[in-house]
Amino acid sequence: MNRFFVSTPIGFENTALMEMKEVWPYLLGKDSKTHSLSFPEVTVHMGGLEFETELFQALQLNFFLKTANRVLLRMTSFRTKDLPKFYQKFKSLPWKEYLHHGNVDWQVAAQKSRLNNEKRLQESAEKALSEVFAGNMGATPCASIYIRMEDDLCTISLDATGEHLHKRGWSVLKGEAPMRETIAAELLREMIGEATPAEVSSVNLCDPMMGSGTFLTEARALWAGQFQRDYAFKNWKKCPKLFLSPSFAFNYEFPVRAPFKTLIGMDINPEMPDIATKNFQEVEAQLKAYQRSEFQSQDFKFQVQDALNPKVTDLPESLWMVVNPPYGERLPVSGKGGLKTLAAELCRLYKPLKLGILYPEKDKVQPAPNGYKIEKELKINNGGIRCLFTILTPL
Repeated sequence: MNRFFVSTPIGFENTALMEMKEVWPYLLGKDSKTHSLSFPEVTVHMGGLEFETELFQALQLNFFLKTANRVLLRMTSFRTKDLPKFYQKFKSLPWKEYLHHGNVDWQVAAQKSRLNNEKRLQESAEKALSEVFAGNMGATPCASIYIRMEDDLCTISLDATGEHLHKRGWSVLKGEAPMRETIAAELLREMIGEATPAEVSSVNLCDPMMGSGTFLTEARALWAGQFQRDYAFKNWKKCPKLFLSPSFAFNYEFPVRAPFKTLIGMDINPEMPDIATKNFQEVEAQLKAYQRSEFQSQDFKFQVQDALNPKVTDLPESLWMVVNPPYGERLPVSGKGGLKTLAAELCRLYKPLKLGILYPEKDKVQPAPNGYKIEKELKINNGGIRCLFTILTPL
């Protein structure tokens, strides 16, 4: 058994745990068939989940967790106030089982510890790794090693993910001020809440200011794996051979479903619908590649449209709306009450059964628009801006 840490944005921990529980029964065993391991005991920390399980199962979480940042393999944790002890402990770890050579990227953080010089910690670790590999440092980094020193507790981890998990490998083009995909997935799950798959499949989801379509592409792939991008563990010497096969994803027995009935996007910028369509088509192409005969295209309609034009309200019933509007002066109603006016106008024009709106915390939408109540408010850090995600529902 190995120990792992799944890092998440602050506040996303319980959603990532829910995702992990959802996918766990469908993960593969070493025989390429659905495994039978029991769900591990998980400790929820601020910023992540820690647990023990088999390497084979934990690596697969990279494919399916939509609200996590990365998966780290814990190599060791120990207390030390002494650099020589750190050096000896680091050098004793089984690096040759995982790494091809000693050239790695480093992520070092130290605080509230006697060993708080990050540069010296990295230099000591580099020296130890160079000795382990007898000077074979390779031409390019083969892995990333994380060293965290806090309250004299040293934790050393090997990154199994590589590029941050919000980089799905299917967003071809971006618009202005794009939202991270992990945030979009979290907010969609907050809107879904306790709704059943059958209930969600009857909902038409609309983003009236879609930009490059992050909400809508995430909605399309919310319960699907992402297999076509690279992951750091594929470069490990210890990488299971199954995951290097181009067809390994065909072994999963996940139920295939499109979460929403129809996806609708609007944007006042005439370039955005084409960009969003290209991103959406890339998602569909990747899903089709491994879902094959079970694949079903998602109905969608992306169009150039001013969502606040009162003449254009012909959207289907059973409508949810989700929006990350431009902030400040870029907001179309900035001179008429800003976000409060925007929320009220969307509710008045379209009468959605749910409206989820992300906006800076200082611009709190209160009171709720006429005929609506605030069902939920969630604090979110969006690109360094303290935001609230408010979900409105009819009274």
